[in-house]
Amino acid sequence: MNLERLWLWFFPRRCVWCVGVAAPEETLCAGCADKAGAMLEPGLLPGSDMPLVSVFTYHSKAAKILLGMKFHGAKNMAHSIGYAMADALAASKLADKPGWLFCAVPMTPAKAKERGFNQSELLARAAARWLGMEYAPGLLVKTRETQAQHGLPKAQRLSNVSGAFAAAEPALIHARNIVLCDDICTTGSTLRDAARALREAGAGEIICLTYLRTDLEEENHGKEL
Repeated sequence: MNLERLWLWFFPRRCVWCVGVAAPEETLCAGCADKAGAMLEPGLLPGSDMPLVSVFTYHSKAAKILLGMKFHGAKNMAHSIGYAMADALAASKLADKPGWLFCAVPMTPAKAKERGFNQSELLARAAARWLGMEYAPGLLVKTRETQAQHGLPKAQRLSNVSGAFAAAEPALIHARNIVLCDDICTTGSTLRDAARALREAGAGEIICLTYLRTDLEEENHGKEL
């Protein structure tokens, strides 16, 4: 039994639509494959020239899975959500050349302690594992606490995280191509500021990878799901 099958024996992959058991090579169970519709096509991070790869829109049942992980402690979903993110990145062909380094958008230590984990770190680690790529924890730090982005209008989201991230390990970042992971992209302000810190440390290409992508109107509607 290889390592992946041993892993799946103890931690069966879950459908990232209904949380039912999914086949080892699938992100959705058979019952949800037709209901979920097409996954999102890669695009550009809003306000930038960086590629953005996301799996689903926030305005879908997939949001419930992520919110359950973030706010109800369902950390066991990280390896399945991470697989879906890895699958989307592999399908995009954007990271086909070797040497990509996975990095997560950080939280402040106080916020991570309050929640008990940083969901972006869990997802980045899981996605990198499925692709056999390198994940480096602690490349970035969040230098100040910010308001929660959800619920803020677009203008405030942009200023809320401006200058909030810095490189903790510039030597590890320099000249490396980075896959920057977060759970959700809305205005792109968080990812843009994290990418700014990576570029100031000398990063090469940057691909942004998230589980969900939305705009403010979809996000507000999605809260009713």
